[in-house]
Amino acid sequence: MCIKILQRFKSFLLARKRQTGSVRKMTADNKNLERVFQGAIEHWWRSKESNAAQVISSQGGTRDQCLRGDTMDGFRDAIISRLVSEGVKKEDIYFGGQLSALASNLPSYYRASKNWDVVVCKNAHHLRLENPNLPEPVLVAAVEFKSQNKSIGNNQNNRIEESIGNAYDFWASYENRNFVHLTPRPWLGYLFVGRYAKGDEKAGVVITQPLFPTDPAFIYQDEKNRLTAQKISGISYAERYKIFLERMIAKKLYDGACFLVTEEEIIGESPNYRVLYPELSGQRFLDNLCRYIRAYYFD
Repeated sequence: MCIKILQRFKSFLLARKRQTGSVRKMTADNKNLERVFQGAIEHWWRSKESNAAQVISSQGGTRDQCLRGDTMDGFRDAIISRLVSEGVKKEDIYFGGQLSALASNLPSYYRASKNWDVVVCKNAHHLRLENPNLPEPVLVAAVEFKSQNKSIGNNQNNRIEESIGNAYDFWASYENRNFVHLTPRPWLGYLFVGRYAKGDEKAGVVITQPLFPTDPAFIYQDEKNRLTAQKISGISYAERYKIFLERMIAKKLYDGACFLVTEEEIIGESPNYRVLYPELSGQRFLDNLCRYIRAYYFD
């Protein structure tokens, strides 16, 4: 797999050299497609190849490509750039790892703390230690990143369970006034990127239901058998993610969500990722975040 990715990425670099600009000439079919995370996806593939070459595997599989934790840095940088362009001070943006001096750690409820990928916080605790005259801290926003390369089916439930737990823990901490203020309510976002070959988003998954019939939302054109069979046709893993994110937003566990997919075949394309569901696009995610920033950050 690593060799295949390397070959694809070399082809991508060669294609870039042949271009007269920074991206390929747009065609009538793709000129209106979003590219807000074009560079972030490039970094995602590039870092996976770099990590696979550098990390000595002790666990096998493609998980080694994600062990160093820098695959999502391109998304972090794109979001920070947008926040700064909106007027957010750089000193109010945190993204450090768990053990860094200015880690983006927030107090939790069921554990001591959680390290989020991007946090916007005014008058942070460390600044008030230096200047006691500053107002109390204000948590403005936090964003969680998730990505998947292989084992989409095996790992999907793990990703979803972890994300649900993180969100519930975040809001329990909020209700416990660990973030000091109850208003304005902080903005919580979730961004996912996964490797999906074209067509995978429509590949159904068989559901086994020996105890109770499955929620109809997860069934694909097999509603007649829902009450009469133990195995039924289900929707794809991508469509399951869509339902997960829509329901998390409806339950106010997340305020914004983004779901992007990419594959080796489009590494050198522009765009180099696909938006399967417009309501979960990168552009809409950023716009949603920035609307909140404009409304509450400058108070």
